[in-house]
Amino acid sequence: MKRIFYLVLLTIFLCGMLVACSSDEKTSSKNKEASSDKESEKTEEQATSKEESPEKDFEVATTMEKIIEQEPGEYAGAAYNEAVVHRALDEKNFQDKDSFQVYANLLDLMSESGQYKEYYKFVEAFNPHIETAVSDAPGGMKLEDGKKVNGTANIAILLDSSGSMAQKVGGKTKMELAKEAVNNFVASMPEGANVALRVYGHKGSNSDSDKKVSCGSTELVYDLQPYNKGKFKDALGKFEPTGWTPIANSITEAKKDFENADSSSQNIIYIVSDGVETCGGNPVKAAKSLHDSNIKAVVNVIGFDVDSNGQKQLLEVAEAGGGEFKTVDSGDDFKEVWEDERVRLYNEWSSWNAENYNEVSGEQTDKMNELYGERTDFMNLSYDEEGNLKDAVYYLESNEQISDEVSEEVISMIEQRQEILASFEEEFNTLLDTVETEGDKLKEKINEKGDEMKDKYDN
Repeated sequence: MKRIFYLVLLTIFLCGMLVACSSDEKTSSKNKEASSDKESEKTEEQATSKEESPEKDFEVATTMEKIIEQEPGEYAGAAYNEAVVHRALDEKNFQDKDSFQVYANLLDLMSESGQYKEYYKFVEAFNPHIETAVSDAPGGMKLEDGKKVNGTANIAILLDSSGSMAQKVGGKTKMELAKEAVNNFVASMPEGANVALRVYGHKGSNSDSDKKVSCGSTELVYDLQPYNKGKFKDALGKFEPTGWTPIANSITEAKKDFENADSSSQNIIYIVSDGVETCGGNPVKAAKSLHDSNIKAVVNVIGFDVDSNGQKQLLEVAEAGGGEFKTVDSGDDFKEVWEDERVRLYNEWSSWNAENYNEVSGEQTDKMNELYGERTDFMNLSYDEEGNLKDAVYYLESNEQISDEVSEEVISMIEQRQEILASFEEEFNTLLDTVETEGDKLKEKINEKGDEMKDKYDN
């Protein structure tokens, strides 16, 4: 009996265990199903949230800065395709959406904000100022507004006042003709040029007894400075032809005349003489020394009624000084020398005028063309976006996805956006105005200065 009793108890225990296991399995299954349902709901919520994301915190942009902060549309730019966009619209439900929600969804598909941002950056970075530097000009010059032209010339005249200059040519002494020519020459020098007048052989006489005094005589009678008609005339009246011809000594002393001059300027010497060195000096050596020094002066020589021996020596002086030798026999010849110089300067100013005008004009044209191109591309992009957005509105309205009222409101928002974009065109126009104004102003100054100086040398 006991044995039967234990078997019954064992059977009851095993049945209880089976019932408990079955209960746990059912509970576990229910938990899994609940968890699965929650995951499904979460996925659906995420999908819904993603679909509605264009409308979340959506705000109609009222400035260009707000527009460029927006994300570009999925079918913006080259990705736009009318059929593809219509299919994307068909997949959405617009019937329960208001005008702001419809507008947000359309921008999510077709907004060009990404490209607008690049144009915005272009405008911010563009430099509309004319940066072409006006080049050095003959004799130096300065334009207003910081446009400076360097290259001032320092010109020294070394005038022979030896006794032979008292000889007459055509009713006037050589000295009278030389003074007239020198005065006319420096009076017509380029604007900004500094002028100096040094005379030599003007003391004592051409007698042997006065040779030492005369050969030691060289004097700066007009300091290196801009030409002043009255002062220069007074300087010319301080001496008359009387002594010997110390050319070498005069050239050596002339170096001091340039020591305080602007080191960036061109230093030029014109020696006017009617004969060779008569004081035992070596003018060829003196000219070479001056030309090779830190002064780097160019030594030109004008021989006035000089014999062949004198012409040979004066030519050597000019060559050693890196300059030119010209010979004159009369007052008219003196004028012709200046005429050649006048023609040279006229041609230099003509070239300066044309080259600088073209440089400025080239920079101005390049910048304006770049701005015109960017402005055109920007406006075309805005027109394309407007057209694409409106097409989508008409498509939705024709398919009864939105009402006439919603359609009108969305169209109004699209047009408001277009007005903001159109107003940004003024940023391009402002840059264009600056380029055009600065370029024209500088070109006008270049032409004015060129015409002024060419007129000066066209007499």
